Formats: sequence, C-alpha cells, structure tokens
Amino acid sequence: MIKIGRIHVCLELREIFLDNEPLRLGTRAFDILEMLIRAKGGLVRKEDILRCVWPNTIVEENNLQVHISSLRKMLGDDKDLIRTTPGRGYRLVLPRDATQAATGPAQPAVTSGMTAGTTAGVAVCLADMMRAQPIGLPLFHGPLIGRETAVEEVLAALQRSPLVTLVGAGGIGKTQLGIEVARLQSLNSAAAVCFVALGSNDGPAHVVRAVANALRIEMFGTEPSLGDVTAAVAGRELLLVLDNCEHVINEAATLCEHLVRANKGVRILATSREPVRTACEQLYWVPPLEMPVEGDGFEAIAQRGAVQMFIARARAFDPHFTYDSDSIAQIATVCRRLDGVPLALELAAARAATLGISELVSELEDRFRVLTGGLRSAPLRQQTLKATLDWSYRFLSREERMVLRRVSVCDGHFPLEVACRIVGSDDLSEGEVTEAIAGLASKSLLMFDSQGPRKLYYLLESTRVYAMQDLDDPDERANVGARHEEYGVPWTFSGDVNGATHFTQ
Repeated sequence: MIKIGRIHVCLELREIFLDNEPLRLGTRAFDILEMLIRAKGGLVRKEDILRCVWPNTIVEENNLQVHISSLRKMLGDDKDLIRTTPGRGYRLVLPRDATQAATGPAQPAVTSGMTAGTTAGVAVCLADMMRAQPIGLPLFHGPLIGRETAVEEVLAALQRSPLVTLVGAGGIGKTQLGIEVARLQSLNSAAAVCFVALGSNDGPAHVVRAVANALRIEMFGTEPSLGDVTAAVAGRELLLVLDNCEHVINEAATLCEHLVRANKGVRILATSREPVRTACEQLYWVPPLEMPVEGDGFEAIAQRGAVQMFIARARAFDPHFTYDSDSIAQIATVCRRLDGVPLALELAAARAATLGISELVSELEDRFRVLTGGLRSAPLRQQTLKATLDWSYRFLSREERMVLRRVSVCDGHFPLEVACRIVGSDDLSEGEVTEAIAGLASKSLLMFDSQGPRKLYYLLESTRVYAMQDLDDPDERANVGARHEEYGVPWTFSGDVNGATHFTQ
C-alpha cells in the first residue's frame, strides 16, 4: 500500500482509499497516477504519458491537464505533491517512507499477472532505456571481414520489412553480422537498439522474461507477459535483435508476431538456424565467406573474404604469422575444405598459428579432433566444431537424422529425386524423405542452390563428415550403397578413416 498525503493507493487492485473508504477515479487518471508513483519522484514526460495512457490515439494536451487536475482535486490539501515542470512533464513528490505505509486497508495476495493499468507504469521504465542506446549490444573489436555486401543488404531489408531473420548453418556468422547491422543502425538512426541473447536461455518459458529484462522493464515482483512487453514498446522506435532463436523458435515466432503487428515503429532482426515463419518475415540466408577457386593466383586468393579472415585470426594468435606463395595455396585449401565457415576458420587459424599451415592441412582429415579450443567466453556450442554441429543435430526429428546420415554419401549436388531414390526404404517412405529434406534445408544442415525451377542440394564438407560418423550400422550402410548402384551411380565403401565412413564413386 502506498501513502500519498491523506490517501492510500493499492496498485495491484487499482484502488484508492481515504479513511478506509474507497474513492472513485477514472481509468486514465489512475494510469497517470501509477506512472507518477513508479517514477519514484522522477520526471515523467508529457509525451510518455500521452503515448502510454492513450496508445495509438492522437489526443490534445488539454486532456492530460484535465486528468492532472482531477488527481490534484482528489489529493485536496496535498495537491502540491504533484508538481509541474513547465513544457516537460510532471513528478510526484513522496516522503521516503510513503511507498510502503503500514496503515490503510489490508490488501489480499495477488497471484495473477499484471493488470491492464500496470503496463502504463512498465512503459515508464522503458522510457529511460530509450535514452541510453544501444542496450546489451556486444562490442567486437576489429572489422567484420568479408561481409560488406551482406551488411548493406540486411540494412536494406530492414527498411522493407519489420522482421528480418538471418538464417544459416551453425558458425556461419549470423550473430556477428546481426551485431554489425545493429551497431550501424544505432549510429545512423534515432531508433533505440536492444540486443537479446536467447542461446543460453533456460527454455521457452523464459523468452518473454529475457526480452523484458533486456528492455529493462521493471515488473515489481510479477512475471512479465507478452502483453506487457508489447504495451511497453508502444509508440517507440526500436530495433530489437533476437539472437539464437532456433531452440525457442515457436515462442520467438509468437513474440515477433505480436510486436510487429502492434507497433509500427518496431523492427526485429532475428538470428536462427531456421526461419521464424511468421507474417511479414523476410529471410536473409547468410552465405559462407567468399572462398578461393581452383586456379586463383596469389593476388586473387589473398582478396577472398575467407582467406582474409583466416589470416587476420592467425595473426591475432601469432602477430608474426606470415605467408608466401606456397603457404597461401595451402590456406586456400583450408578455406575450401572448411566451406568458408567463419567459426571453423577461426578454430583452424588458432591451430595454424601454433602448428603451422602444412600440419593443419594434413590434420584436417580428423577435423573434429583438431578444430577445438574456441574462445573461453563463447558458449560451449561454439568452442569446438563438433559442438556446433551437435547443437544443430539435437533439434532434428528421427526421420531428419536418418535422411541426413544417408545423404552424407553424396559428395556433391543432387536433386530431390536422387535423394528419395537413395534414402527411401521400408522404414522411410518417399513422402517422409521429401519432408525430411525440406526440414534439413530449413534448419540449415542441407544447403541448396537453384537451377531453374529445380533445387539442387548439397552438404557442407564438415556436415557431411559429421553425418557419416552416424552411418555406422553395417546393414544400413550396405543398403545405402546398394541403392546408389541401383540408381546408376556406383558407390563403394572404402572403410573407416578417423571414425568417418567414406564412400567413393
């Protein structure tokens, strides 16, 4: 119970008492009073009151003045506790011990969520956040290599769509790209920027709480709801970055849908290994870094984004790291073998800085043993190449896992009909194979290119090697090999090398 002069206010029940008798007060006047109380003596700007109390409505300032007059009339001799700052707003002056007075009527326990009026007070907390931008955005020291075009394209996409999702395989650099886009947006736009890391989130039930915490929405002992967050950002210009949505994808989709439908000034930049799949979503498939092609000369190799990143990271580990015409050709080989995936290149660069590039090339045959030792501050799923793939694998269905390990024998591009012919069996119908192929492509474990109206699928080399390790049942392995031969593409099992099953044409 809060004591203001001669009255007592119960925010939870939205009731006001004078000498233990309830007083009548209009809904909007109570909303204004609650905002003044929760500001704890601080200034509440007129524009913030108008946005929160009259959301999505254009009203004259004299409407606000009428309600302020009603509050002062209710306070009687204590009306001067509400003070006006000319041209700016209002503040409520309270004694230090007024916030939890012991007198007044008893209040019952409140077990439900926040009432409708509480969101007005919540938005005041957000108003302070809007002046301090960006919020929670990690700092990366050094340039984002090889992503100049991607940054421009994503910024342009945010102008067209309220929700842009950066989709791609694990370690492809979605987070770093998202951070760079948000950083530039904070420099070139009046919109506030808030970064929310969902990768270490405890689970779906905590998504709304994570966003509320990041937005610095104070809930005063109650759990935030989706409605609270939506109301709190009403009328604001905000770029919300939701990082690593894949393990809470349904909850992230619900959140995005509500925020972009209710607030035209909100933009959301999500990163995920699969699309969020909501209305208004625009996908941006994050590609690998540009790799050298066979036949590139010294200068051409050195200009490729993957090579530049590898060299930059190697020099971060060893400032004296150098390369010549022979070693840069080996660096090109590493970049191609690792498909231009930034995380894999970073892990490989650390190895090359300590062992040398020639040793690294030879050890890539056992890449999951070699490519470890990521940043200690990074999430566990990003500290080794295998952990990154483990993280993706855990979200696959039984059918998707079966299809992934069976198509791992395909070294190159293949159409859907080939996959159905090779992978299908008594325990996996053609329809299930088609559905699993679509799921794997959506989850960024199966890559694809368009060739006219057709899609051609392929696996990144690291994904292929990883999936081969799961193809360890002799009967399944033999059946897959036999179906390859039936299709007219003879594949023969060549044994087990470093824990991986290999087929050769």
